[in-house]
Amino acid sequence: MANLNPKPEDVAPKVPDLRSLFAEKYADSISSGAYEQRDVERFEKDDAYARCFLRTMGAKDDVTKAVDVIDQCFLFRKEYQLWDTTDASFPADRLEHGKSACYYRHSTKEGHLILYIDVKANNVGPAELTGLKKYIAYSFEQHHRKNPETMCVVLMDMYGASTSNVRMDITRFIITCFTTYFPAYLAYMLIYEMPFLISASWKVMSAFLSSEQKQKMRQVNKKSIKEYLDPDQMWPHMH
Repeated sequence: MANLNPKPEDVAPKVPDLRSLFAEKYADSISSGAYEQRDVERFEKDDAYARCFLRTMGAKDDVTKAVDVIDQCFLFRKEYQLWDTTDASFPADRLEHGKSACYYRHSTKEGHLILYIDVKANNVGPAELTGLKKYIAYSFEQHHRKNPETMCVVLMDMYGASTSNVRMDITRFIITCFTTYFPAYLAYMLIYEMPFLISASWKVMSAFLSSEQKQKMRQVNKKSIKEYLDPDQMWPHMH
């Protein structure tokens, strides 16, 4: 599944062309301050980060496509102020594993770190929606900034969730995070114990996904989760 993304060594020769084309095509955005300057500087200096944009599914080693992914990513990053977001930016209970919507814990059999998303913890009101999205983006950022070329597995745990917990806008946001805003982040996504009443909504949303994105989605249950996680890496209700 992870081979849907080109390897770092395969795209490395195109990084100079990527930087050159981005500087040319988006010169006005760069000079006008449309992007956070720290993002531009990182892209110019950090080869590992630059390679990610060529490795993501939206570009697949195509420089002309990759520069547009960079633009979308940088606009998002400035809007969400990711460079200046810290734990202190969120209510204390959002950081507690028992209450948090998402956090890193455990690893898959291949050694991928897991970003765990507890779907039933996503029942926020409209006023809290932006804060939840920012926290989810911050969770992606915590890993991706330090380890841009180390891919993770997203585990969307729907155990105990109801239709009121599954918000398609949040789900679409998560998918956009790993396809565009945090390039080459996702090895694959596990969707655990999707309730029958939610499956219809999921089918509608998944119709808008590309075939490659769909290949990265795996629906699992208590039996099949064992193909991906060893028993000591599972959450208690998965045993």
